[in-house]
Amino acid sequence: MITPLTLIVLNTRPYRETSLLVNAYTNIWGRADFLVRGIRTVRNRALASLFHPLSILDTRTYFNAKRDLNQLKEYQKIYLLENLCSDVRKSSISLFISELLYKTVRESEENPELFRFVTNTILALDRAGTELADLHLHFAVHLCRYLGYAPDVESYSEDRKYFHIGKACFCDTPDLLPGAFDKEDSLLLGQILSCPAEKTSPLSCSGSRRHHFLNSLISYYSYHLGKTPEIRSLDVLHQVFL
Repeated sequence: MITPLTLIVLNTRPYRETSLLVNAYTNIWGRADFLVRGIRTVRNRALASLFHPLSILDTRTYFNAKRDLNQLKEYQKIYLLENLCSDVRKSSISLFISELLYKTVRESEENPELFRFVTNTILALDRAGTELADLHLHFAVHLCRYLGYAPDVESYSEDRKYFHIGKACFCDTPDLLPGAFDKEDSLLLGQILSCPAEKTSPLSCSGSRRHHFLNSLISYYSYHLGKTPEIRSLDVLHQVFL
């Protein structure tokens, strides 16, 4: 049966001599893997470029419920997203977002709210002006809500300034877990949580502090995932936003 669906590309890798394996987040199946046959040839080079990280595609697929891997029959871009490919800062952020989603979102089921959140973030990134350095920080924080372990913003106060990874809330004493949020990271987290997911705002901090904050946030993900997601693009982001 041929099924229409919208997908967001998270990860690709070569398959045999001319084909491509595509891992994506879809509007009706959640996480899913697809096979694109014969696309890695000189003649199809332009088509292969459609499958860059966070590309949003309108597709048709041969669906078989008994298979883990379905074949894409037709595919075309819904949004051009030219800036994600041409701007090194935006392409670095898109790599981070796609890698974070690839390492944390595992459910193979429909989640319209998460799909809409990711789509809106991609479009905001592509359309952003010069003030985009913190969009990925906002995304990484608000993604937790869709994964089931949102930090408790209501617990933040003048007396409770330290975010505790295990408790997922702010406390009056520092967290002792490895990779814990320090006072500065906790302040950044509180600022981001108080900002609606659809309205990112620039943060007054250095590139080194952003890098430290993201590493603390990955520790939070690790605790709730039960394993550490290796996010290789963190170092790329650090170099780009020094």
